Amino acid sequence: MNLLERSIAAVAPRWAMSRARARAVTAHYDAAGVGRRTSSMKAARTDADAAARQRLRMAWYARDMVRNTPFAARAQSVICGGIVGDGILPKVVLDSPELNDTARKLVRDRGLKLIEAHFDTCAIDRQGRQNLYGLQRLVANTVVDAGECLVRVYRSHPDPKALQLQLDVLEPDFLDESKFGLLGNGNEIRDGIEYDAAGHRVAYWLFTQHPGGDWSPGRRPGISERIPAGEILHVFRQDRPGQMRGVTWFAPVMMRLQDLADHEDAQLMRQKIAACFAAFRVRAEGGKDGEIKELAPGLIYDLGEDEDIKFATPPSVEGYDEFTRSALRSVAAGMGVTYEALTGDLGQVNFSSARMGRLEMDQNISAWQWLMLIPQMMQPLAAAFVDAWNARDGADLVKAGLPADIWHFLRLEWQPPRKVIVDPTREITALGDAVRNGFASRQQVVRQLGVDPERLIEEIAQDRADARRLGLSFDSDPGAKAGNGPPPGEAEEAIRDRQVES
Repeated sequence: MNLLERSIAAVAPRWAMSRARARAVTAHYDAAGVGRRTSSMKAARTDADAAARQRLRMAWYARDMVRNTPFAARAQSVICGGIVGDGILPKVVLDSPELNDTARKLVRDRGLKLIEAHFDTCAIDRQGRQNLYGLQRLVANTVVDAGECLVRVYRSHPDPKALQLQLDVLEPDFLDESKFGLLGNGNEIRDGIEYDAAGHRVAYWLFTQHPGGDWSPGRRPGISERIPAGEILHVFRQDRPGQMRGVTWFAPVMMRLQDLADHEDAQLMRQKIAACFAAFRVRAEGGKDGEIKELAPGLIYDLGEDEDIKFATPPSVEGYDEFTRSALRSVAAGMGVTYEALTGDLGQVNFSSARMGRLEMDQNISAWQWLMLIPQMMQPLAAAFVDAWNARDGADLVKAGLPADIWHFLRLEWQPPRKVIVDPTREITALGDAVRNGFASRQQVVRQLGVDPERLIEEIAQDRADARRLGLSFDSDPGAKAGNGPPPGEAEEAIRDRQVES
């Protein structure tokens, strides 16, 4: 203890104790020190949005990498394939206990037909290019490279008979970030998003056309318009409290990917140089050129007394595989995917290690589905779908005998795509054992496989009914194995009846 600390301890012992405690705590954390080892770290006391002020520039870099760097494009494809796959499918659900089975079937059948006519076709897309599941993948792609995506909801349709609901997927470049400041009504605009006094989003200021696109006749470039927040779905991964904008997912690995691309270019150039095998003929001053013009297999050539041949030493390429694998492991970890999924390199894994890595990746994918895409895009879209359905067919359903308040109990549930099974023989058996032992429900296991349990039961019942009506017996039907199939001769009669009906 130095003289100053002794003086403080004599006058204010409690203050001296707190100072000693602070010194002790600081000494236990090397990362809190300031010196050579921490010189490469930046201690910035900023919130999430201030730290990512250059988010658009990073998004531009990320798009360039996706266009020109194979592993960046692969990472985006793996993530979006896991989140969306063939599509996150909707299902009509009724929570009203007062409806009978006939009413429920009527609502589900009409809802299924409406989903097939609107979501499964390009009618949902304002541009007329994608169905709902293509739009899901487009949103996921944009979130990965740009960090965020805007989906504008139009409660209208060019066809008056169609469901009055369409979507338009927009890149975050449409946000007019020059809009900034306080408004006369007490609202505040930051980065093109308008907030009220309570901090709620009330509007988005969007350009009428992409600021980086070619000039479009009939539109004014650089002009933005105010769009109510109820018409915009803002999808991004929130990593910090208070974060209002998204950041490209390539931010932690962008420099590593660029270094790897530069390293590959340098190694490729070294290989090109090594392939240029060269020989140099050395002769004394004043000597004459010999007759040798080129090297050939089995060539024997007598050199003169004043001549000599020297060969170039081509550069060697060493440690390339080790460096590349190390860099790609860092990239895979930063993107939240496995090294094997990123590279397709399965040479150093077995079943157990591949399955463990896949399980960790599946946890990330499930979080991106249920904590980002479904709550930020699909659930608001489901509410808009129910409202549009009510506006179009509400009166007809009431005439059919359904209660007028059915729309309060009607909703859509979303079923993510099935998860990849590494070894079906082992994993299906394990899932069956979990159901038999009571560790999981049958519906839970069916959902894990990406199938709607209710639709699966209906299809199984239909298969069994058709098989028994036609006199067919399958090992998958315990009743048929027990001898409960149709009596002899009934199969031929059923087949004839079906042909007559058709």
